[in-house]
Amino acid sequence: MTTTIVLWALVALVAAFFWYSHYVEPRRLGLTRLRVSIPRLPEALEGLTLLHLSDLHVTGDRDDFGGEMARRAVALAEEVPADLICLTGDISQASRAIDVAAEILRPLTSRPVFVVMGNHDHDKMLETELALRRIRRVPADEWCATLEATGARVLRNEHVSIELRGCTVIIAGCGDPSCGWDDLPQTLAGKPRGDFHLLLVHSPDMMDSPDTAWADLVLCGHTHGGQLRLPGIGSPWAPVWRDRHRAYGLLRFGTTLCYVTRGVAAGFRSRFLCPPEVVEIVLTRGPGDPAREMQRHKVTDQA
Repeated sequence: MTTTIVLWALVALVAAFFWYSHYVEPRRLGLTRLRVSIPRLPEALEGLTLLHLSDLHVTGDRDDFGGEMARRAVALAEEVPADLICLTGDISQASRAIDVAAEILRPLTSRPVFVVMGNHDHDKMLETELALRRIRRVPADEWCATLEATGARVLRNEHVSIELRGCTVIIAGCGDPSCGWDDLPQTLAGKPRGDFHLLLVHSPDMMDSPDTAWADLVLCGHTHGGQLRLPGIGSPWAPVWRDRHRAYGLLRFGTTLCYVTRGVAAGFRSRFLCPPEVVEIVLTRGPGDPAREMQRHKVTDQA
């Protein structure tokens, strides 16, 4: 009798876990607020606010979970008086959905919006790489043109300089290293100098490049925070090449800070102790939220 009760309790617990992780937590979108300390920040840029969104995974299908979450993320973002909005890739689950994603994101472009592409935006995902699924592919130039028609700026291994509060802000956008579209030397050609340096890239594996030391702050996505996180352990697995501890949070690599977001949606919907987020980042010259100290890994061209 006792064994039967225990077994049924375990079955109920497993069922509750799958129900919660698939139907509840993936929809618990919230606003994460951070104060990020940039010691060299000019006084005029104190309090400059960035909004960081990533991994919307809009499909354009009838049952479009990514589209649902993207609309909620845009509504949440519109409530935050940010100076800049940054999107770090996987806007679309596949490139063919960029028309739908662009219309969802259009309300954000009343403010400056900067975007980099992710692996899904390039149709570089498991089902297409293994030829398990054939889809209509939109060329990268067309993908970018569709999004830029809304007023957003897509950065493809390039940087721009903008003036904010009388200061020069350099925003660099690097291609996704997870699918081989990165060229950080080209992105930072001419070694641009400004009062604040921001680097956008889809995957945090870019942090292994010593050239990322140029940036005061790097914003990344790709990992979805690991999606399933265990107490005291974190994510057992995350889509990073060398260190699963990079899956989420505010990280410090030398003098450079990096924030890896849990993202808004995901191709694989389930989440546990890792709810989706829109991130508000306020820059300060004073003390900020603590960052975990990380190391850059030495890599070869074959890594």
